[in-house]
Amino acid sequence: MHSDINQDPKLFNELHQTYFRIHRIDQNVRPPKWQIDKTDRPYTVFWYVAGGEKTVKINDVPYHVTEGSLVVFPSQVPFEIIKSEETTLDHFEIALENRLGPFNLMSLYKFPIVTKLSNVPERERLINLWQQLLQEWTPEKRNPFTPENGELQFDLNQTIRLLTFNALTLNWLVTVLTLLQPHAEELVPTVDSRFQQLFYFINDHLADKLTLKTLADEIYLSESHLSLLFRQQLKIAPMEFVRTMRMQKAREMLLTTSVPLKQIAEKIGFDDQSQLSRAFRQTVGVSPAEYRRKGDYI
Repeated sequence: MHSDINQDPKLFNELHQTYFRIHRIDQNVRPPKWQIDKTDRPYTVFWYVAGGEKTVKINDVPYHVTEGSLVVFPSQVPFEIIKSEETTLDHFEIALENRLGPFNLMSLYKFPIVTKLSNVPERERLINLWQQLLQEWTPEKRNPFTPENGELQFDLNQTIRLLTFNALTLNWLVTVLTLLQPHAEELVPTVDSRFQQLFYFINDHLADKLTLKTLADEIYLSESHLSLLFRQQLKIAPMEFVRTMRMQKAREMLLTTSVPLKQIAEKIGFDDQSQLSRAFRQTVGVSPAEYRRKGDYI
C-alpha cells in the first residue's frame, strides 16, 4: 500500500529532527611518514589541526592542511593521507554521523573541505569542547546499555550522563556549523519533498528487489519523470541511488557490528555474499573483510 505524502506527518516532522552519533573521538600525533591508502568511510570525519602539517587527498583533490585548519572528510567520499617528509601532525579527530531528517548536514549545505579558522576565541572554544568530549568519551558512552542475562537495564543516572554527553556533542556540532557558516555554498538548499518520502521507503526496503517501477509507483510518478527528477536534483540515476544506499548500509554494518557478511548481504538485497563482495570491491576498492579489518583508523 502506498503512503500518502499529504497525510503522513512523519515526512515533515522528521525534517526538524537532527540525528548525530559519534563513532570515535581522538587526539593524535602522527609521524611525517604516516599514510592511508585510498578508502572512504560511511560517516563524516572532522579534523582540527593543532600543530604541524599534512597533505591529504579527498575525492582525488590534494589539500595541504596546516595549524588552524578545520578539515571535513565527507561521508562516502574517497580520501588518502599522503606519506611525506613534512612535520609531525597533531590533530583532533571526530568521526560522526550528522543528519537533518534523512539528509547529511555536511553535504546538504556544501561546506568546504578545508577552512582556516582565524577567529582565536571561537577556535579556542572549539578546542575546549573537543577536549571535553575526549575526556567524557568513556566505554560507558560508547556502549551505554549493554545487555546482561539477555536484559537491558536503563539506570537513570547512566541515562542522565549519556544525555549530558549528547548535549555536549550537540554544542560541539553547533560550534562547528557556526564556524563554517560563512563558507557554506548553500545556506537555504531546497529538496523536492517526494525525495524525502522515497529515502525512507528505500531505507525500509533495502532487502527487497527494488525496481525503477517500484520507486516510481511509491510516489505516483512515471519512471521517466522519476529519472528526470533524480538527474536534476541528485545528479544520479534512481537505481544507482539505491545501490549507493545499500553500500552505505554495508559500510555501517561492517564497521559497527560483527554481523557475518552473508547476513549483511541478505539485509541489503544481495543474492549472496559473493555478489555483495564483488559490488563492494567495485565501489570501495577493497574487499568487505579488508574494510572491516582496517576500520580502526580515521
